[in-house]
Amino acid sequence: MRHHAAYVCGLLATCLLGVMAGFFYAFAIDVVPAMANLDASGYITTQQWINRVVRNATFGATYFGSALLPFAAALTAFWCGQRRIGVAWLAIALVYFGAVFWLTRSVNVPINDALATWQAASPPGDWAVARDNWNEANLVRTWAALACFFSAVVLVSVTRGHSR
Repeated sequence: MRHHAAYVCGLLATCLLGVMAGFFYAFAIDVVPAMANLDASGYITTQQWINRVVRNATFGATYFGSALLPFAAALTAFWCGQRRIGVAWLAIALVYFGAVFWLTRSVNVPINDALATWQAASPPGDWAVARDNWNEANLVRTWAALACFFSAVVLVSVTRGHSR
């Protein structure tokens, strides 16, 4: 029964990692290129609206859950005596936490906070630098989130038999 709990925890972590990887991926391949065609005023207005809308309970649960559940999957695997599976989940959790969660908190969020104070009619002179820095960090977290998700899919797939 405990092995089943470890598998279910890993499956839930994988699902949240997938949702967030898809979110970052869609933003990177659709929204960022579209917004690259906007002037400063259009970019600032659009990004301010996106930042307002994305701060909701559903996104928050998914965003924080995707950062925490891989750690829970690691702990559950260790608790079940599945050391190698626990180490694999811990590696996924640490990569995701550093390259997605921490990067978001230390680069993207501060830029978002600064951008929230900007006036679209009188943008700061370095608005494009901030945009480019935000986009570069988003690309890193996109690739990291995808790598963590694909790793989790493989891990859940190979550990399915351990849950019985």
